[in-house]
Amino acid sequence: MPATNPNQALFARIRAAASRMEEDLFAWVGMDTHTANKAGVDALSALLCERLETLGFRVAELVNGVHGRTLVARLGAGPEANDETNEAPRDMATAPMLLLGHLDTVHPASAGFCGLQRVEGTTHAKGPGAADMKGGLVVLIHALEALHAEGLLHERPLRVVLNAEEEVGSPASGELIRAEAGDCGLCLCFEAGRTAEGGSTFVIQRKGMLRLSVRARGRSAHAGVDPSLGASAVRELAAKVGLIEDLADPESGTTVLVGTFHGGTAANTVPEEATLDIDVRFDDDDVRQQVEDDLQGILRKPVVRDAAGRPRVATSIRERVTRPAMLPTEKSKALAEAVVRMGAEQGHALVPEARGGSSDAALAADLGCPSLCGLGAVGGAFHTREEWVDLASLPQRTALLARLILDLGR
Repeated sequence: MPATNPNQALFARIRAAASRMEEDLFAWVGMDTHTANKAGVDALSALLCERLETLGFRVAELVNGVHGRTLVARLGAGPEANDETNEAPRDMATAPMLLLGHLDTVHPASAGFCGLQRVEGTTHAKGPGAADMKGGLVVLIHALEALHAEGLLHERPLRVVLNAEEEVGSPASGELIRAEAGDCGLCLCFEAGRTAEGGSTFVIQRKGMLRLSVRARGRSAHAGVDPSLGASAVRELAAKVGLIEDLADPESGTTVLVGTFHGGTAANTVPEEATLDIDVRFDDDDVRQQVEDDLQGILRKPVVRDAAGRPRVATSIRERVTRPAMLPTEKSKALAEAVVRMGAEQGHALVPEARGGSSDAALAADLGCPSLCGLGAVGGAFHTREEWVDLASLPQRTALLARLILDLGR
């Protein structure tokens, strides 16, 4: 007797692939893809490149010599440009769908744990990047493979970007993501979902992010012979940490944190160099600009001076990375409603949420491309040694993505 639900065979295929999803997750978590480990990121990139090419995607790689390789894959061309405007329509039903993920994790091998370990008595497994976002990569790849196996993958044009340095703000791939999003009708990003009462979450709103790396250079001297000949870079920056963090404004949701501080070479030497990294989160770009202006003012005001009041330590910003806030729009709200409905039809309660962390989805949203995030596997304790993923969520979220690719915007 023929199936009454045209997606029934697709969903059955996805359920049957649950063990293969877990196999992939265990293998990929076992690969060290810390952002700084270029060889490890490149190894995962090569593996996923082969998987995408097998599905018929045209795959290219962004290579910058510093980070690992970012994958850009395309399937289908999308609608043709209008002769008068030279622009292709960006409606959600026919324009390409952008699928975003990242290959890197925040966990270096020196963190002391590697590989995925099941948590006895639960459906959870713990490991570096298990949820953020190896689980999301499993969801993405297996949804595409299931659609391909059922002859449904060519239902709409798709673009996939899997970048190599998302965890440090996508400094090399950010413009590429914006370029790919420019004529897409919608964007889905596969950061992890979280547990919620009776179900799990996905993300409709995110804070923006500003990250500044600051260096101070003074002059070294022997601490016991004549320390007055030196100029302490540590003292220069340490005096500013409290002023920097005082720029936070809990009422507006703005956070300012000095996340790292390094300086000096020996206990008996006046430190010639010191560095710190500042992380700012915000809901409004005007707020970001004000905070950045205030930070510049703090950094420019010298602390260590000579007898004439002249600065003895030079302070400079070595690197600046920013992502805009991702705010809900009427189109993204409509997408969220569709996700909730499709989840309910598949027996899963899905709850849209606002989240403080930033993601590449904000780059697409900033261009007017309706975007949702948190559609990867469900997990928690992100960026910690306790990071976990719910293995049961892999087929659930994979089926959801397959349905979204087929039906969103129609």
